[in-house]
Amino acid sequence: MGQVTSLLHREVYVMSQVDRLLDLGVGTARRWIDGYERRGRQYEPLVRAETTGSDAVTWGEFVETRLIAEYRSRGVAVVRMRPAIMALRREFETDYPLATARPFLSEDGRDLVLRIQDETVLSPSLRFVVRTNQNVMLSMEVQRFQQDAEYEETDEVRRFRLFGTPNVVLDPEYGFGEPTVRGRRLRVSAIAEAIAAGEPRDDIKATWDISDDIVDDALRCSRVA
Repeated sequence: MGQVTSLLHREVYVMSQVDRLLDLGVGTARRWIDGYERRGRQYEPLVRAETTGSDAVTWGEFVETRLIAEYRSRGVAVVRMRPAIMALRREFETDYPLATARPFLSEDGRDLVLRIQDETVLSPSLRFVVRTNQNVMLSMEVQRFQQDAEYEETDEVRRFRLFGTPNVVLDPEYGFGEPTVRGRRLRVSAIAEAIAAGEPRDDIKATWDISDDIVDDALRCSRVA
């Protein structure tokens, strides 16, 4: 019997899909996930431990890229996170420390992240946790990430709510990771295309046994579908 691949290690996307689903500029996912070369200088990847050249993206890599994307408007190069992420990987003994709950949900985990940030001299604008008075709190970026992330018993991110909608998710086990109606293989793109083709809303609802709320959420999320 072959070895079972964990959800985080499962290949789900290609680089261009990640750019689209996370609303990143073309090529951004590749630079963050696999590194890049510019003017003869090689820049190490932010997400992977080392450059592989593979266009395939695992669910864990996608999740970590999703969190990193929260920081892109800060005006500080996110590649500077690399030393801290590498140290978190070693401390928590996982390939995907940003895709698991352990570094963020327990007090001990947050204290350890804080120490690693200090040791790796991580810029304040890129920190995952911050000290407020006597407490160690999650950064605003991590808080926004966790508002959409759904964890399972293994403490791994299992799926994402898309744009905060209750009915539309990115789930690696449905629709090849494309936006789908929660718990179903029904892609958001199919609903949006039916509406665009002029099919009556009531017919669409009856065909797929969905509610008005699901149709509305699907249309809201269709721009990345």
